[in-house]
Amino acid sequence: MKRLRSHIDELETLMDSKGYDGHFLCNSAHPGKLRDSLYAHLLETLQGQTHVPPFYLTTFSHWKDEERPYVKCDFKMKYDSWTGFRVEKLEVKRANHFGTIKSFELRPNKNEDVPTREKVNELVGQKKRSLKL
Repeated sequence: MKRLRSHIDELETLMDSKGYDGHFLCNSAHPGKLRDSLYAHLLETLQGQTHVPPFYLTTFSHWKDEERPYVKCDFKMKYDSWTGFRVEKLEVKRANHFGTIKSFELRPNKNEDVPTREKVNELVGQKKRSLKL
């Protein structure tokens, strides 16, 4: 667990570089920025345990309001004390208040293979809209 802090730094740097710089949930709890959410989750998880069981990091890659479609990303994470955090699976869902519109699942070979936030939004059909004059 000595390297945990540096592993959290590495994960935060990766997620920021991919555009996931908003708020997260760890296993549907601990809302906040990635570092704060992760620390709160680990503090709760490591009570009396020596390892970190797999968990989900959830964030929205697109959100305007409750009335419009949104894109939700669930990262299934695994932690190893030698290699750090690894994204085992990414589940992406474009939905609205009526239900799922489109979804896909990705299993990256390594963390660098995780698509950017913009790419994820394109894959589920959430396009950037520009003002046409």
